[in-house]
Amino acid sequence: MIDALQIAPRISWSALGAALGITPATAARRWRHLTENGIAWVTVGPGMAQRNAQCLAYVEITCHPAHRMRVARELATHPPALNVELTSGRADILVTVAAADLTTMSHYLLEHLGQVEHVLTTRVWFATRLYAEGSVWRLGDLAPRAATLLDQRRDDRPARRPGDTPLALTDTLKTMLTHLSHDGRASYAELAERAGVSPTTARRQVEYLLASGVILPRADVAAAVCGWPVQAYLWANAPVDARVDSAQALSRLRQARLCATVAAESSLMLGTWLRTVEEVHRLELAMAAKLPQVQVVDRLIVLRTVKRMGRLLDEQGRAVGHVPVNFWDDLTEHGVLSIGSLPVPRGGRSGGRAAGRPGGRRSRAASRAGRRHRWARRPVPVLAARPGSRGRECRCTGCPAARRRTSP
Repeated sequence: MIDALQIAPRISWSALGAALGITPATAARRWRHLTENGIAWVTVGPGMAQRNAQCLAYVEITCHPAHRMRVARELATHPPALNVELTSGRADILVTVAAADLTTMSHYLLEHLGQVEHVLTTRVWFATRLYAEGSVWRLGDLAPRAATLLDQRRDDRPARRPGDTPLALTDTLKTMLTHLSHDGRASYAELAERAGVSPTTARRQVEYLLASGVILPRADVAAAVCGWPVQAYLWANAPVDARVDSAQALSRLRQARLCATVAAESSLMLGTWLRTVEEVHRLELAMAAKLPQVQVVDRLIVLRTVKRMGRLLDEQGRAVGHVPVNFWDDLTEHGVLSIGSLPVPRGGRSGGRAAGRPGGRRSRAASRAGRRHRWARRPVPVLAARPGSRGRECRCTGCPAARRRTSP
């Protein structure tokens, strides 16, 4: 059943039952047993198909050994953090982060992740293209005939047509996406009720998101329970002219669960699920035989997965909680605005330099005080938003203009 839902995560119970030779009620009951015990679940993840606008990054974090679990658990509460894994090797923690664009990603990395206590260093690897990810990985236990039947009946595969315009993520869509990240098999009627729209509208919009590749439905599973207890990441390099072919070949490996090209020191990233630790070297031998141009430069073994695609996991990889994934909003509370982004009072002749800047004309209040405003001479922003105020205020010590509000 898990393998069947990996092929078609949102297929109806009647179609699933027909493929497995059971009744729809039996299929629903067995799936409910799997989800209640944290063995398997269906969710949605971010895709990079919509003009590659969505941004995906892999962040290697080092911290003090005594605080590794504490840092990992705190990072697991962050909505943009899809996966949080404790690893061996040069990184203590590997975090997969998704955001709507590079600006939102930068806000999270610089102003949120960097402020987490006990984090010592971070190294960011930006994905440039995904060749394989969790939604295409299969257990491989289903009979070929049933697998073919399910693959033909699924209606959620990405099929974006050239020229399609991106769909704006309204509050209604965001509500449905939040619920889909918790239950990827939620019915259109349930999504419509939560979002306050008709079932027809909910179906049309969700089908567009699925077909455009903005979101990718996937059936996840507790790896250790299903016989894949070892997870490893390989970082590799390949010549520029052979990089695409190498990534495509790596994505077809049986053990490959993630394959991406990255803009970093290493150009390829391969995430694998294995049955034993020793299989890491056997995998490298197979790669060397088939792809001699690919050179593995580093390896990370996952010691424990704390969070995977929004699901909080226990030591056995079973789902025990959920943090709503949000890769479409900028949730970071930024610090004080920089001086360069704030308006400065203008004055003087047309085309002259703005008043208040070093070398510019004096404002009236500053002239009466016999000095100029020091708008940009301090390491901290001189202009700052005061709660409840409509505009910006001068914070020069003793300046008679300190209580005078300027235009916003």
